[in-house]
Amino acid sequence: MANKVLTIYISSDAIRVAEMQKNNKQVILSNASEITTPAGCFNDGYLLDVTSAAEAVRQAIFGRGFSAKDVFFTISSKKIASKEVEVNYFKDTKKLGNVLQTNSGEYFPMSNSGDYVFAYSILEDYMTEEGRKYRVSAVAAPTDLIRGYYELADELKLNVKNIDYFGNSVIQLLSMQMTPGRTDLVIQIEKDVTYVNVMRGSVLVLQRSVNYGKNAVTNALMDVKKISEKDAKTLLSNETLLDQHVTADEYASAVQYLVNGIGRAVEYHRQKNPGELLQGIKIFGEGSSIAGIEKILQRELGAQVEHFDTLSGVVIRGQASLTAEEVLRYLPNIGCVIDPMSLMIKASKKDSAIGNADLIKALRVILALATIFSIGFVAVTYVQHDKAVKERDRIQGEIDKIKDIEEIANEYDRAMKEYDLMVEFEKTTENDNEYILTFIEDMEKKLPIDTKIDKVECVNGDWQMEVTTGWHDKNKNEVADVIVQLQQLDYVRDLKIDAVSEEYRGLIVVEKDEDGNLLYATKTRDERGKKEDEGTPIEYVDPEKMTDDEKDMYKDFPVIVQVQSTYELTCHIGKPAEEAAASEEGGAAK
Repeated sequence: MANKVLTIYISSDAIRVAEMQKNNKQVILSNASEITTPAGCFNDGYLLDVTSAAEAVRQAIFGRGFSAKDVFFTISSKKIASKEVEVNYFKDTKKLGNVLQTNSGEYFPMSNSGDYVFAYSILEDYMTEEGRKYRVSAVAAPTDLIRGYYELADELKLNVKNIDYFGNSVIQLLSMQMTPGRTDLVIQIEKDVTYVNVMRGSVLVLQRSVNYGKNAVTNALMDVKKISEKDAKTLLSNETLLDQHVTADEYASAVQYLVNGIGRAVEYHRQKNPGELLQGIKIFGEGSSIAGIEKILQRELGAQVEHFDTLSGVVIRGQASLTAEEVLRYLPNIGCVIDPMSLMIKASKKDSAIGNADLIKALRVILALATIFSIGFVAVTYVQHDKAVKERDRIQGEIDKIKDIEEIANEYDRAMKEYDLMVEFEKTTENDNEYILTFIEDMEKKLPIDTKIDKVECVNGDWQMEVTTGWHDKNKNEVADVIVQLQQLDYVRDLKIDAVSEEYRGLIVVEKDEDGNLLYATKTRDERGKKEDEGTPIEYVDPEKMTDDEKDMYKDFPVIVQVQSTYELTCHIGKPAEEAAASEEGGAAK
């Protein structure tokens, strides 16, 4: 891309326009401008008022030396569906695009795929036991959403060169910043959303979005401290003021949803890629300036946190006098020229105009030939006309007799479409979290009574919790007993216990008579249990807390060593294998 192009990114609060060109592996940014998004012209990616948006862009670039006539758009919207899929390797990537287009209904359940524009980018090319594969990021965007950006380009008299998905734009630029051989967590905290990316060198391993950003933290601090928005923003922009006026608990409460959302994405990566450890954390975006965010992320995620200071492969020249922090606001503008996904409508307005002109010329030629042919044809077939009319009337009469069949067939087609739509909708409502209550009830039956459970998390059936056993004799392995008990549940899979820690204590267990006189020490758990069932008074004495008199009294009694275990239990709860297979067979039969 030797020529300069405009790149435009529109969000709910700002329109950012940049002028740049891509030479080899460098992006040269020569001009940039930002303006507030007009009220009522934009909502979740849709341009509601193209005229207002166009006027805002004109104001942003007027008199600032912009000259490019080709434009790249980057679009961010919750209406754009994205999914990571694995497909077989194709030497010709055009075939890959055709395969993804053909199978789009499997990735994105929708009633009419013609209402969507599909695009993809190759994340990774790798070998498996089955052969060479592609790991692909596929997206589907509503056609009417995309069409709005074509209309904006027409208003601005610009040529649409490409339209990219926001997630891909940022990842393309991030891939140029990463260190080969390292796996890093890259967090982009914006005003209303946070993007969590795991990068293995230049390869995207995982991308998740968290619906909390800088605004959510600001609002939470306002609620916690009962202060104004202005005061909350002031505290969150100055770490010294924050430490003076906000306690550690208050700050943790303000950022908990953001931090927990990031933590869940990281935990999902750890479960999916257990051998791939995160070696560092990089943060950027408007929310990365939240005071204290680095410390709490480092504490919760266990890795060093640093900011992006500069962008490798990006050169600032000409009138783009931007600071390093300002350049980071233009990431989607810069990234979309590197390797865009191409969310393009196949026939743009300009292409259609050219096609129509050619079509008119062709029709004129065909009409002339048809006129000449018709003269000769009419002369030859005039005699057969009456016979043809009678045959037509006969056939029409037969059609009228069975006309109701067409209505029945049409009604059947409508009913089948509605049925298929409801089946697809029902599939989207299925979630393995439906088994939570069953799992909790079964754990109450199978786990020992004195077992304590903390820190429970469950996302679509992926269950994680911290378990602490009761005090028990050291020769009894309660952790192994838990595994055995839970493995009996046919809906529990991938059961794993990690991070087992143990705490020990010594006790003297004594039996006393009804008057409280010491009798003897019981030695085994079974013996104690039997005595307690009979109502015999049992007393537990901690040797470390005994008085001198008690030490003398119990000096010949044996000390029983007890242990308490704490561990993390992870598993997946969901439909039992047989039931799932039966469900799939039933769906196929339908």
